[in-house]
This record gives sequence, C-alpha cells and structure tokens, in this order.
Amino acid sequence: MPSALAIFTCRPNSHPFQERHVYLDEPIKIGRSVARCRPAQNNATFDCKVLSRNHALVWFDHKTGKFYLQDTKSSNGTFINSQRLSRGSEESPPCEILSGDIIQFGVDVTENTRKGTVTHGCIVSTIKLFLPDGMEARLRSDVIHAPLPSPVDKVAANTPSMYSQELFQLSQYLQEALHREQMLEQKLATLQRLLAITQEASDTSWQALIDEDRLLSRLEVMGNQLQACSKNQTEDSLRKELIALQEDKHNYETTAKESLRRVLQEKIEVVRKLSEVERSLSNTEDECTHLKEMNERTQEELRELANKYNGAVNEIKDLSDKLKVAEGKQEEIQQKGQAEKKELQHKIDEMEEKEQELQAKIEALQADNDFTNERLTALQVRLEHLQEKTLKECSSLGTQVDDFLPKINGSTEKEHLLSKSGGDCTFIHQFIECQKKLIVEGHLTKVVEETKLSKGSFSVGFCGIFLWVLTTLLDNEENQARAKESDLSDTLSPSKEKSSDDTTDAQMDEQDLNEPFAKVSLLKDDLQGAQSEIEAKQEIQHLRKELIEAQELARASKQKCFELQALLEEERKAYRNQVEESSKQIQVLQAQLQRLHINIENLREEKDSEITGTRDELLSARDEILLLHQAAEKAASERDTDIASLQEELKKVRAELERWRKAASEYEKEIMSLQNTFQLRCQQCEDQQREEATRLQGELEKLRKEWNVLEAECRSLKKENVLLSSELQRQEKELHNSQKQSLELTSDLSILQMTRKELENQVGSLKEQHLRDSADLKTLLSKAENQAKDVQKEYEKTQTVLSELKLKFEMTEQEKQSITDELKQCKDNLKLLREKGNNKPWPWMPMLAALVAVTAIVLYVPGLARASP
Repeated sequence: MPSALAIFTCRPNSHPFQERHVYLDEPIKIGRSVARCRPAQNNATFDCKVLSRNHALVWFDHKTGKFYLQDTKSSNGTFINSQRLSRGSEESPPCEILSGDIIQFGVDVTENTRKGTVTHGCIVSTIKLFLPDGMEARLRSDVIHAPLPSPVDKVAANTPSMYSQELFQLSQYLQEALHREQMLEQKLATLQRLLAITQEASDTSWQALIDEDRLLSRLEVMGNQLQACSKNQTEDSLRKELIALQEDKHNYETTAKESLRRVLQEKIEVVRKLSEVERSLSNTEDECTHLKEMNERTQEELRELANKYNGAVNEIKDLSDKLKVAEGKQEEIQQKGQAEKKELQHKIDEMEEKEQELQAKIEALQADNDFTNERLTALQVRLEHLQEKTLKECSSLGTQVDDFLPKINGSTEKEHLLSKSGGDCTFIHQFIECQKKLIVEGHLTKVVEETKLSKGSFSVGFCGIFLWVLTTLLDNEENQARAKESDLSDTLSPSKEKSSDDTTDAQMDEQDLNEPFAKVSLLKDDLQGAQSEIEAKQEIQHLRKELIEAQELARASKQKCFELQALLEEERKAYRNQVEESSKQIQVLQAQLQRLHINIENLREEKDSEITGTRDELLSARDEILLLHQAAEKAASERDTDIASLQEELKKVRAELERWRKAASEYEKEIMSLQNTFQLRCQQCEDQQREEATRLQGELEKLRKEWNVLEAECRSLKKENVLLSSELQRQEKELHNSQKQSLELTSDLSILQMTRKELENQVGSLKEQHLRDSADLKTLLSKAENQAKDVQKEYEKTQTVLSELKLKFEMTEQEKQSITDELKQCKDNLKLLREKGNNKPWPWMPMLAALVAVTAIVLYVPGLARASP
C-alpha cells in the first residue's frame, strides 16, 4: 500500500541539513540526534542543539486525508508560518499543515563561551506534502479561508487574517534581507583580509626594493673603500691580518668548546642526580603500588570472605526454608493420614454394625429353626400316633380294602361296579376316610422328611401348608356334608380362624395342632354316610393338586433359603477377608510409622549435626575475618605512616585507605549485625524445631499411607544433604585455602614489618642524604643555572660572532675566490704582457700591480672592520 510523503527542504536562514524524504506510514518523531538515532535522509532527526530529543510529531490521517503536526512538549517551540503551536514545555494539539508551509523547529540560541559568543541556529524548512496516490497536497495559497495552524477540534474557530499573512511575508523578507546582509558582511570581511594581505605584500616588496637599493649603494661604497684600501695596503699586510683573524677565530672556537664542554658536564651531572632522584622516587612509587596491591588483595580477600559468609547464611536460610517446606508437607501428610484413618474407622464401625445386625439375624433364624425343629418332631410323633390309629382301624376292614383300592385309583369301570354293588354305604364311607387319612399321612410324612433334610429352615412354610391342607379338607367335607351342615359349620369356624391365624403368625402351639386333629376324628364319624364315590374321587384329586402345589411352594421356599444361606456365607467370608486385610494393613502401617519415626529422628540428628558443624565453621570464619581485619587495619595504618613519611604526593592513597577503613568498619558492623541476626534466627529455629518436635511426636502415629512420598522426599533430602556436604567440603577447602593465605599474609606482614623497619632506617638515612644532596644540589643548581645563564649569554654572543664570522668568512672566501680569479687573470695578463714584453717592455706594469693590491685591500678592510668589535 503506498504511503504519504513529506519533503523537508532547507531554507537559507536555517541550520544546514540535507533534504529529507520521510514516508508517513506511521507518526514520525522529529527531534535531536542521539546515539541510537542518527540523522539520515529518510528520517526527521536533525543534528541541531536547539531541538529537543522528542521535539514534535508529524503524521498523515487516512480518514480525513490531511497532514498534521504536533509539538510534544519541546523547550524552544515549533512554528508554522511563524506562529507558535504551544507554550514552552507544553504539548500542543494536532495542527493541520499544507504543502508549501514554512516550518521552524526551535529558535536561535546564543551561547557565551571563553572563545566568545556562539549562535546555534534553528531548523527552518519548507515542507512539501504528497498524498499516497502521488498527488501534491493543497497549498496555503489555494486555501485562503482555511485555518492556518489550528487544532483539529477547532478547525472553524481560528481563521487567519490578511494582516498575519502580510506580517509573515514581511518577516520572510526581513529574514532574507538579514541573510543577504550577513553574506555581504562575510564578503566585506574577505575583501578586507585580501586588502590587508596585498598591503603586506606591497610593503614587503617596497622593503625589498629599499634593501636592494641599500645593498647596491653599500656595494658601491665598499667598492670605493676597496679601491682606497688597495691603494693604501699591500699583500703582506693583508696576509698578516688574515692570519690574525684566523687565530682569533680559532681562539674563540676553543673557548666556546671549553665552555660548552663544561656546561655539558654540569648538565650530565645534574641529569645523573635527577635520574637517581627519579629512580628513588620510582622505587618508592613501586613500593607504594605494591603496598596498594597488597591492600587491595587483602580487601578482596575480605570481600570474598564476606561473600562466602553471606553465601553460608543464604544456604542456611535455604535449608531452613526447605525444612519448613518439608515440615509443611509432613503436616499435610499427617492430616491426610488422619482423615484416611477416620474414614477407615468409620468403615470399620459400619462393618461391625452390619456384622452385629447379621449376627442378630442369624441368631433369630437359628432360634426359629430350633423352634420349628421341635414342632416338627412333635408333629411327627403325633402323625405316627395317628398312623397307628388309622392302621388299627383299617386292619379291621380286612380283605375288602384290597378289592376297592384299584377302584379308588381312578378307573371308570371300577367306579361303575362300585355304584352297582349293593354293599353297605357305611363300609364305603369308612374305606374312603381311611384312604384319605393314608393319603394325607403319606404326604405329611414326605413333607416332614423334606423339612428334615432342609435342616429345619422351612418350618414356618411347612406349618402353613399343613394347616392349609387341613382347612381345604375340612372345607370339602363341609360342602359335601348335606345333612350335618349346620352342626359342622359351628365346629369348623373356630378351627378355620385358628388355622388362618397360625398361617399368618407361623407359630402354632400344641393346642392348635390337637384341635383340628380332634375335630377331624369327630368329622370322620359324622361324614361316613354323607359322601358318594364321585365326590370322594373329586376330593382326592383336588387334594392331590393342592399337595402338588404345596410341594412346589415348599421347594421354592427351600431354594430361597439356600440362596439366603449362600449370600450370608459370602458376606461372612467377605467380611472376614476385609477384617483380615484391615488388620494386616494396620500392622503394616504401624511398622511403617515406626520406620518413619526412626528415619525422621535420624534425619533430625543429621541436620542438627550439620547445623552445629556449619555454626562452628562460621564462628571460626568470623574469628579469622576479625583477625584478618585487625591485621589489615595494622598493615593499613603502618602503610599509611610509611607512605606519608616517604612522599607527600601519596595523600590520595591515605584518603583511599581511610575510605577503606570506613568500609572495613562498616563491614565489621554489618558482620556483627549479621551475627546477631544469625544467632536470633538460630535460636528461633531451635525453638521452632523443639516445638515442632514435640508436636510431631504426637502426630507421627497418625501417618500411614504417605510413606512412599516421605521416602522419596527423604531421598531428595539425602541428595540435597550430599550436595550440601560437598558444598561444605568445598567451603572448608576454601576456608583452608583462606587460612593458608592468611598465614602467608601474616608471614608477608612479618616480612613487611622487617622490611618496613629496614626501610625506616634507610629512609632516615636517605632523608638525611636527600636533605644534604638537595641542599648541595640546590646550590649547585643555582650555580649551574647562573653559569648556564652566563654560558648561554656567551654562547649566544659566540653564536652571533660565529654567524658574523661565518658570513664574513663566506664573503672573504667569495672575495678570495674572486681575487684569486682576478689574480689568475692578472697572471695570465702578466704572462701575456711578459711574452709581449719580451718583444717590447711595458712601462705601466707596476702601476697595474699596485692597483690590484689596492682593490684587494679595499675588499678585505671592511670585513676586518666588521669583524673587529
């Protein structure tokens, strides 16, 4: 997505900067250059002192399509077209800016320095704004009625006037005029400099011309003098003067060399003495640095010991915290064990209650079973008596029973014969009654045998079934008895009521059993003649069906009783197993608790021994620290006195040593406070441990199932103990090393004391020698300085003389060269003239030689006059 662009162009009256192209993807900070944010062409950071670090913000609003500028509490302000946005150190509201606006950041600030007043310029720039589509934003001239720099919330409130526009233009014109004036002043200054340079050059050229004229005139004068000298002096006189000048030159050179040699020797001696003094100073400085290093080492060792002490204190704190955490975990485990113990006790109580209930039920069932067994035995006895009676009655019937038995079993033909037989009805009724009794007794004996096999668990059901069979028999007989219905109803009603009561209560007495049998015996005689064969057959079939149903009910009740017995046995077995398991768990937990108690006591003893060992080590470390402190203080005091006596320049070291003393005293105070706090904490820990020990002895019996967790924690604690023991061993080694170092330090201190005494003696002697040497050196230095000054003056004079002599020598050499050349020419001319004179003599030759001598004298005389002081 394209972004808006702002271009800042430097104006003539601005602090110089490169043109900036800033993309307004987000609000851009305008501010002063710092180490993290340097000026670049793509940011708004300027290398200008009058700007603040966070001077202003400029951004583009995509919703409104406008550009805004905001002053962020700058000290020198922000201006749009010479209008300030806010007061000093106040944040301005966002103000709209348009393309072509002149934006000024800060104001010109003048600073008075030693070199003079310095003016720091501000940033003045013309801003050009381009929309994201590449089009330039609106200009201020296109929007006449738009607000100039105004807040976003108050766009229609402040509208600029023409007067402000004119003032702005005038201010711009004035600034441009001032800029031009400054440029003209700079040009005038350069022109003035050029004029001064040209004047100096012209003066030098004129002076050179004047010097040339003087030299020319002097050369003319010297030429005239040479001519005069050549006329007055001869070559021998000139040679003598040259020899004398050379001797003077040699004498001057020897005297200068001797003076220089003396000065050099004195200088060498002074340098040697200075080197000796410097060597002694360097030795003293080396000793001082060595003492400083020793002091620093002792201070570092003290710091290390203090750090080790603090580390030991922190480790003790960590151990106490770990103990507290372990005790908290132990309390939680005890609480959990107590809660689980309560739950188990509650379950055991519930099981005991259930066991008691089941025991009561079993006892009740056993009593019922015994009672039913007794009744069944009584009933069996009575049934046997009844069977005997019936057998006696049936035996009187004789052989006729065998004839009628197949007829009673159900064949229709026998029933027809029985109906046709003209026998006695009484005989038939007696036979039917006997058959009924036999059937009933047979069924009853079967039921009694089944009840015996079922161990008396069906006594109540059997009694009910027996009574129900008797009542059904009585009801059938009562229905079939036509003639004696009224009499029988009176006799049967109480028996029915009693039988129904006995079936519901399931507890029949001997009287209730005897009454129906007596009534049955009475009914036998009453119902012998009232029943027919068909009715007897139907009654027998009906009784068979009812007996079958009673047998089925007895079997069902028997099965239910077996099931109940099996359930009871299973519950008993489960309860016994639970009781055995709970007893085993209780025994295991008790054994684990005893082991826990033993392990915890061992751990406590180990921790107490470790704590006592660490305390002893800390006390020994404290004693050693105190001894080291005392030794360090003694060494520091001795070193201070030595350093103060050796040199005054070591006052700074004394101040540092005093500061170190204060630090050592502070460290001692801190160590004392730490000792007091440590003792208090140790006492508190011991009190807490005692209280917790008394509390834990009562609560240890409640822990059961958390042995594994405690064992794991014990292992971790053992590991930590091993680590702590290794750390303690390491600390012991470090303490041993520190003890060795302290012994070495004590030996070094003893050696230092011996050396200090020797140094004191040496220092005393050195002081005396130094005072003597210093006095001698001072006198010698003063003399040497005076001599050096004199020699320097002489040297300067000799230098000037030598320079003049060198110049004269050079001039004389040149003149000599020229004279030799002229002499050669003259010789050549003389040779030529001689050659010619051989032919013809020259009368003016002596005149020419005299002229040459005069010229030489003229040349040498001014040099000699200059050389002579």
